[in-house]
Amino acid sequence: MNETPEQRMIDWEKALVTVPGATALERRMDGAWMVAPALDVRAMAALMRRLEARLATITGLALASGETDVIYHFCLGRLPVNVKTQTKQHALPSIVQVFQAAEWSEREIHDLYGVEFVDHPNLERLIRPPALPVGFFRTGTGDGRDKS
Repeated sequence: MNETPEQRMIDWEKALVTVPGATALERRMDGAWMVAPALDVRAMAALMRRLEARLATITGLALASGETDVIYHFCLGRLPVNVKTQTKQHALPSIVQVFQAAEWSEREIHDLYGVEFVDHPNLERLIRPPALPVGFFRTGTGDGRDKS
């Protein structure tokens, strides 16, 4: 028996909220959103891979606390799925081993915000001019991340 698209979506939502650290999903005009500060990002990425989601991009937002919100943007069929989590001590596990497309996005966030993506295979400068320190968007924020 073939599942309907609606049934697959219900099963997908049930699966995503079982990832360690996950929270409830919210449906918005621009897709599905989860805000989960303590999310196991590797488990989330592995689930999204099994669901045949496509990683569109990853974005970062500096927080006053010195940490960084990191938002993973996926496409699951035609549905945008956005998962926001937060760094711990300025770090998150890399998901490059699950989604090769994450390599440049993680390097860019490292350049701009100083996030360390643990186990990233090549966390070298990507877009940062050599004269600027790692995390130069944070320079002067008082979070101590203005060293190269």
